[in-house]
Amino acid sequence: MYKLIRRAYAVFKAYFLSDIVRSKGFIYGLISLSLWLMIFLMPMSLFIGEEQDPDVVANYGFTAILIFMLYSIATWDFAAELRFLINQGILEYYLSTNSGIIPHYTGLIPVSLMWLLLALSINYVVLSIVFNPPLLVIHNSLCLVLGLTMLFIVLISYALILGGSLISSGSSGFILEILGFILPIATGGLTPLSRLPELFRIFALYTPFSYPAEVIRYSILGFEPVMSIEKMLLIGYVYSIIFLIVSILYFKYQLKKILKEGVRVTTLW
Repeated sequence: MYKLIRRAYAVFKAYFLSDIVRSKGFIYGLISLSLWLMIFLMPMSLFIGEEQDPDVVANYGFTAILIFMLYSIATWDFAAELRFLINQGILEYYLSTNSGIIPHYTGLIPVSLMWLLLALSINYVVLSIVFNPPLLVIHNSLCLVLGLTMLFIVLISYALILGGSLISSGSSGFILEILGFILPIATGGLTPLSRLPELFRIFALYTPFSYPAEVIRYSILGFEPVMSIEKMLLIGYVYSIIFLIVSILYFKYQLKKILKEGVRVTTLW
């Protein structure tokens, strides 16, 4: 256990120093994110009717950005991290020494959370300038905890599926882009299911991604989901647990293939 903690701390220290303390790209990334959000939100602000409360718009915007950024972390900080581990020979080392990759990701999680908090702070400022400061009020604390837990399970499963696909194909960019950007929109991550076209709503309800988003929106914004909250939680947890089991089996299968066939050379696209 002590060795695992030391490995996780070493990974955390390396990523903290390289990505947050010394990285100019990190600063530029936060600046570009704020500019991108400003460009994205300004046209929306021009077409909001007078009857629409800016506070409500800001609240919806902040919640949508939060869910989208969590998807982005699962996509790029966890799934795409395998590409770096493969190209640097680190994954082969972990497999050959039977040391596992869990300590590596344990050390990476705090850095990702720091980046998330900084990015959300910038988003909050941008939304305050364009609309009004988001006023998020917890309407149901239990549902919030259950929704975040469900979302965490779904994001782990999602990252394992993407990571396994990267290992098996050797090419990840188009997969990560399509899933990372389309899934949050098509499955109700950015907007309530009730406001999606019926075809998209039916599709979203057959995936595990829509349920945690609906529960979180209900707990923070008080927005009623398309079905009772009890039913959303029941179906959502069943879907998410099945998704987790399938993703773990799939990822383990791809790791076993590596031991037999070797690691594929990965590319960005």
